[in-house]
Amino acid sequence: MRQSNYIIEREKGKHLKLGARKIIAHLYNKQNKNYSEIAREMNCHRTTISREIKKGLTTFKNADWSDREVYV
Repeated sequence: MRQSNYIIEREKGKHLKLGARKIIAHLYNKQNKNYSEIAREMNCHRTTISREIKKGLTTFKNADWSDREVYV
């Protein structure tokens, strides 16, 4: 998807909304993008993205009992 599809307007200093969190989850989990790439597409600072992902990381078990971290 193109960058213009994900630009979300939000006021500086305000919390991320549910829609923005869903987009972060998709970009991080499905498209395997890093913090900088997600921040560029979301039009916010990469530190905001890294803090949000750290806050929402969960560990799941795969079928072969290996661990994987997913942002929820």
